[in-house]
Amino acid sequence: MSSPEPLRHLIIPGALLPLPDDQPHPALPPLPHLDALLRRMKPAGAIVCDDETPSDPAELATARALGLPSEPGRIPWAALETGTIGTPCAWLMPCHWQLGMDHVLLTDPVHLQLGEDQSRALLSTAEPLLREDGIATRYLMPNAWLAQGEVFRALSTWSMTRATGRRLTPALLASTPVEKDAALLRRLQSELQMLFYTHPVNEARESAGQLPINALWIKGAGVLDEPHPPRADVLVESRLVLAEQAQTGATLEQATAAHHEAWKALDADTGARLLAALQAGQDVRLTLCGPRQALELAPAPQSWASRISSFFSPPPPLGELLKPL
Repeated sequence: MSSPEPLRHLIIPGALLPLPDDQPHPALPPLPHLDALLRRMKPAGAIVCDDETPSDPAELATARALGLPSEPGRIPWAALETGTIGTPCAWLMPCHWQLGMDHVLLTDPVHLQLGEDQSRALLSTAEPLLREDGIATRYLMPNAWLAQGEVFRALSTWSMTRATGRRLTPALLASTPVEKDAALLRRLQSELQMLFYTHPVNEARESAGQLPINALWIKGAGVLDEPHPPRADVLVESRLVLAEQAQTGATLEQATAAHHEAWKALDADTGARLLAALQAGQDVRLTLCGPRQALELAPAPQSWASRISSFFSPPPPLGELLKPL
């Protein structure tokens, strides 16, 4: 039996626990494998995202590591994740828009708890409308339907993590150089809102104290012209993000404890795997991702002189590296 392919690039989204600006970040727990990695690595580049960047740093870092098109907002995630070749496609994500007097906000989808039966019922209602405009849809999971159509070829889409809580604009919802496609998508959003407004699924959700599904978010649009082989040597480690999502509404103490436990679990296995690859002479990469930046680290030179230098000037601890993220 052959051994698994070594891990060569570990990408860690959610590395920085989100806290108020005036709240200092608590020290991380001991992370022996990651600390050993940092002693032999150095910063090799950064991805910086401002408020107008539609993709988050982790998405851009992952796209680059996988060799995907990595223009912000133009990463064809739906095509990659479904193996769709030659056909423009996107994910349609059932979501809730909070409608104010003069603004619209996207609600964090973690609050929706949409089940398969409700999702399929909403899709059954939306599918004829979408089909009329040349968009074929297929159910794959409760929070994501696969949509295929030419309208998605040049579409730029915003990450839900970047858009949540900010005022939605027409350009943010449908940014494409093809004006007729932008007009089509804006019209579809309005018509879908009317379809969903009195839908039995939403009547049931509101009776149960849940937020109604009143819109669809478009994510990961684009096209792949040829198959993109999987990369077993690249791993996106999602445990920190999942731990954060699971602590929605928790106290700061509870959220911090969950974040630290996720760090320790990550260090014990994927951190150990990356360290083993580095010790075996592999040219490994470690990318730490926060809401504003992704910092990539690569092996530092291991000459006698550099080892002496690193002994007297050790690298900054992980917590210090995370602060700018």
